[in-house]
Amino acid sequence: MTRLRTDASRSMPKATHIAGLLEKAILNNEYRQGDYLPSQKELSEKFFASSRSLREAFKILEAKGLIEVSQGKRAYVKTNRLDQYVESLSMSMFAQDNPDRKLYSDLLEVHITLEVSAARELSRSPERIAIVKNMESTLDQMSRDLAIIETSGDKDAIQDFQTCDFNFHLAVVGSNDNIVFRSIYNSLSPQLKKIMASLPETLDERRKKVREYGYLVDALRDGLTDLAVAMTLVYTTNLRQKFNSTYEDGRK
Repeated sequence: MTRLRTDASRSMPKATHIAGLLEKAILNNEYRQGDYLPSQKELSEKFFASSRSLREAFKILEAKGLIEVSQGKRAYVKTNRLDQYVESLSMSMFAQDNPDRKLYSDLLEVHITLEVSAARELSRSPERIAIVKNMESTLDQMSRDLAIIETSGDKDAIQDFQTCDFNFHLAVVGSNDNIVFRSIYNSLSPQLKKIMASLPETLDERRKKVREYGYLVDALRDGLTDLAVAMTLVYTTNLRQKFNSTYEDGRK
């Protein structure tokens, strides 16, 4: 497989990158429940970021219930766990026969959080090789499907590519040993699969996806945690951005 790139984080928006780093610190208890985050001035200097990027990053964290932001006060940590947020989303999804765009967008936020967290833990697991081999097999099938799509545009190959794409994500999240998260994620999986299948995808985008998944497989196999997290954050964020772009007119 193609060897790894080291600049994956450059592909993601500044606010998303900052939110990911702060979320990691909160979930790792570097900032505990009740602690204040550094001031916006301190964070701006630390991340070389504008006030706007920091505000957007805070909105992402606040939407997940991790922090609370009050006018004129520093943001503080509400919780070091995401269970409540994920469970709340799960209940909302099942309470509606036809979930709206906002709920789907929230689902993608949960997906990003869970998959990034799972990739981090998987890269450190001594038992990761078996899971990585399974991911490699899925990726190899995606490459075979891609070759068929390139030559004939076969609909069955496109459908199989989409199924393998979803299974690749599922393999990462399924490696997480948090039983609660896995259970909730499995219950939400049909909705996530529906979203992924509905998004248009060009041939170049499919090629790029296979290439980036290859980078992730290499990073996981070699235990390169920072790169595995960065690559996972890049392609899951791209999924959310594509959803937002496709459904920006408010269609469900």
